[in-house]
Amino acid sequence: MNTPTSDQLDQFAHALGELLRSARRERGWTRKQMRAAMCVGDDELSLQTLASYELGTRRLSVERLIEVCAVLKKQPDELLRRATTLAFSGHYGTRITVDLLGLAHTTDPRLRPLRRWAQVRTQQSPAERALVEELDATALSAMADIAAITEYDLVKALQELRIPHDPIRLADAISPAL
Repeated sequence: MNTPTSDQLDQFAHALGELLRSARRERGWTRKQMRAAMCVGDDELSLQTLASYELGTRRLSVERLIEVCAVLKKQPDELLRRATTLAFSGHYGTRITVDLLGLAHTTDPRLRPLRRWAQVRTQQSPAERALVEELDATALSAMADIAAITEYDLVKALQELRIPHDPIRLADAISPAL
């Protein structure tokens, strides 16, 4: 990996914050409950500081990350790996290509809320147009909210959709019989 740019580091902080927020919500905690579980005084860790970690506007020290992960029952190396994947492998803050045909026919329950959108998009596509859609970070975020999963999990699920298109399946996808 090359030396990260300032923008990439910002993307990393945002991705890590999103993962921390998701982990806190998985536990059903408010920030106040999380701070109480960390057994730190009000002056040591404010609610505003926790919010800034989750928004990615403040960087966490390694020590603080380990403390936060311990209380959230998450492995720091796993969260760092996921945040690194989001920030540095081209899937976060950039565009991702979605296989509309794969999404329209998916049986993945995580993507069920997005199937109808893909079905409509494939029906609207002219026959000569590839059945893919380019999504930016804003669209990914909105779709993740609709599907009620993290952006990281959405990107991974969409990557798993990549399937070879055969002419028969392509014709079926474009027909109004969906």
